[in-house]
Amino acid sequence: MTKNGSNARKARIRAQADKAGATYRQAARTVDDDRAAWITATRAVCHSPENLRDARDIYLIRLSEDGADLPETVKICLYALTDRLGTGTLIDPRGVSCTVEELAAATGLTLYAAEHNIYLARAHGWIANAGSQEYTLTVPGEDVDIYESLLQKLKTSVRDAIVYQQARERLAAATMHR
Repeated sequence: MTKNGSNARKARIRAQADKAGATYRQAARTVDDDRAAWITATRAVCHSPENLRDARDIYLIRLSEDGADLPETVKICLYALTDRLGTGTLIDPRGVSCTVEELAAATGLTLYAAEHNIYLARAHGWIANAGSQEYTLTVPGEDVDIYESLLQKLKTSVRDAIVYQQARERLAAATMHR
């Protein structure tokens, strides 16, 4: 990555400048404005009130079904975070922007407790980090089916049968001793 962006971005800007007969700087503004407009339009569709309400309802249903083993304070923190769905900088409607202080204020927990509840929710797979004060609310194992089906669709997944067989034997020996 270069100081002001990727080489691909610079190539797009140069192509835009050549196409429009503009300077590099003018083309950069145009490219950046087009990207911002695309993000705004996509965000409007993904973050419509109906979509956010549906995402929140689905997440809370999964939390009530699959989150039985979570401590109550973690569930309360996750519930509070669902009120902020769509506030993240990414297009993902499950993106949440929230500081520990804001979470503590919304839940009535201490800063220390709110922070550790986020850590615990992340450890259980209910939160993925998207940035320093940004999270993506996730459901543990929700992507498993997708990746398993992709793995099953592979025509061949073993590149070196001998090495693979040796690894299988080592695994069998290691698990048999326990």
